[in-house]
Amino acid sequence: MEDDIFLQLSNLLNDSPQTQTNKSSYSAEYGGAEDSTMFTHDSMLVPDIKPKKAGSGRRNIVIIDDDFSTLDLMKIYLQRDYDVEVFDNPKNAIFYLNGTVPDLIFIDCYLNVMSTKRILEIIRTYKELANTPIIYLAEPSEQAAIENKLPEGVCGIISRPVSRGNLQTILDKYIQTSDPEEGDPGVN
Repeated sequence: MEDDIFLQLSNLLNDSPQTQTNKSSYSAEYGGAEDSTMFTHDSMLVPDIKPKKAGSGRRNIVIIDDDFSTLDLMKIYLQRDYDVEVFDNPKNAIFYLNGTVPDLIFIDCYLNVMSTKRILEIIRTYKELANTPIIYLAEPSEQAAIENKLPEGVCGIISRPVSRGNLQTILDKYIQTSDPEEGDPGVN
């Protein structure tokens, strides 16, 4: 059954649209109802699986970037206080986000493997991720060009190389310091 989910998610990330699927391939153990199906949204195949909030007691941050030095630096800055998941391939990030609701997502504004716009479209198909703040990672030269036209759901931009001070400003603004198990949404 797990193979069915990965096959269907692979189809989701594939550029060729599909509209039919095996309706019995999801089960409650994977977060979907027994009668879950795949549905299309703007010619995009989207699984009807409900992501769950991470249950470790720490805030969860996802970083999607094809620049390894940015991933490493941000993980070093964040891993002491947060659960940090880093992805150099956005397709792997989509698989992860299919089952987890992070408190904050950082994403490179220009990814090579898959367009950032497409990833944002996929993320926003999940109601559970609709209120998750998304922050663009951008070079200073890119920041001026995109600052006034951020896509829906993107809350801000942080320049690379990421400084500890700029990162802390973002964290203070978008992640509350109270216990994540208390049920707050994690957004100010």
